[in-house]
Amino acid sequence: MIFRSLNINNIRRFCSATKTSNLYLKKPNPNEIQHDYIGPPDRVSNIRPFVRCVRPDENNAEKKLRLKRVEVEEWNNSFWSRHNKRFYEEKQDFIKAHNLAGVQDISADKMSEFYKSFLDKNRKLHVLYNFSWYLKNFEILLLALKVEFVNVYKILRRKIKK
Repeated sequence: MIFRSLNINNIRRFCSATKTSNLYLKKPNPNEIQHDYIGPPDRVSNIRPFVRCVRPDENNAEKKLRLKRVEVEEWNNSFWSRHNKRFYEEKQDFIKAHNLAGVQDISADKMSEFYKSFLDKNRKLHVLYNFSWYLKNFEILLLALKVEFVNVYKILRRKIKK
């Protein structure tokens, strides 16, 4: 039951671009869908957005889990958007600096120096991100367990009443 929403058959695709194929749809309304939808990667963050369906029979624990998932997905998308924007800006500055110095073709070795310096400079930020990411996912796991316990309790209660 925990993995019900992770079942690949329950995930549909959407795309904001209009295509002639029926596989591509506009971003659906969470209140009007029966399955979770996943979209194309964001242009800046490269994170695929989810549209989580809001089930009409959703209990309080399931609602908390869904809202927490949405919150973590938005936080993750925001982090990687800022990170990637900063990366591309610094990469452009690196290339411009070399172009001004008269170097038109930058070698892979020179670019690897930039990549290493960028990662070294952002090491603490990445460590904090990973720590936060693990905590948020652990919280999601606990909420998913709570949902599972609530559902098992409902099933047992129904069986006892029969």
